[in-house]
Amino acid sequence: MSALPAELAEALAAAPQAHVLFQALPPSHQREYSRWVGEAKRPTTRQQRAEKAVAMLLAKAAP
Repeated sequence: MSALPAELAEALAAAPQAHVLFQALPPSHQREYSRWVGEAKRPTTRQQRAEKAVAMLLAKAAP
């Protein structure tokens, strides 16, 4: 798998539960999250997408 965008790596490091959930995803889903965050041109957009990715992961885990 290619390297995570820095913004996504930082967001996952700040949310350990989201990191565990991310690691449990199939590689294809991990690549999609990485692609989505990394393809943004502006740093602020990449940061926003990384935060949203963490929120989406945590929402999937909520009962």
